[in-house]
Amino acid sequence: MTAMDVAMVTNAVVAAVSVITVGVSAFFALRQLRLSQSANHTLVAIELLTRDRMSDAFLDSQQFVLTELRSRHPTGIPVSELPPDARKHVNRFALYYNGLGQMLAFNVVDPALLIGTGGFRAREAWSVLEPYILAERAARGESYLANFEHLVVLAAETPWPVALRKLGLRRFDRYPAALGLTTGAASPAEPGA
Repeated sequence: MTAMDVAMVTNAVVAAVSVITVGVSAFFALRQLRLSQSANHTLVAIELLTRDRMSDAFLDSQQFVLTELRSRHPTGIPVSELPPDARKHVNRFALYYNGLGQMLAFNVVDPALLIGTGGFRAREAWSVLEPYILAERAARGESYLANFEHLVVLAAETPWPVALRKLGLRRFDRYPAALGLTTGAASPAEPGA
């Protein structure tokens, strides 16, 4: 093999290694970008889960929808035909769960996070709101609150015992829980007592 052949083989190997290095670097850069975007979306989801759900206005709307809506307003009417105050409560409550459903639909957050924290209440809300939502869909189109329904369908497919197992949440073997607590005074066996 001549010196020129050796130089060509060396150049080819160096070029191949460079291409592989660029490819691997691009792969990890894209992966890091996706992880960064996911972290940002998770922060938004946590903000939504905590801020809105704990506001007095949201809690008032939740109370109204779950305990008063059906007794005050017939179930066959569209949401848009409810009186303004009732419509405000329904929209605030339903749009919150619709937003959570959007996060699921766009894979913004891990479904276990939303199903575990809001699945029960979403199913409860849907059971009250379904006739009003379906009447609204008949009036204006099938897409009305579709993401809310998506959330509820996923929550219904993942009952709480299944969610507990998937999340790996631990539970006491028996109740009342044996926590090693005393009746207010520190136990003599405890340090600092």
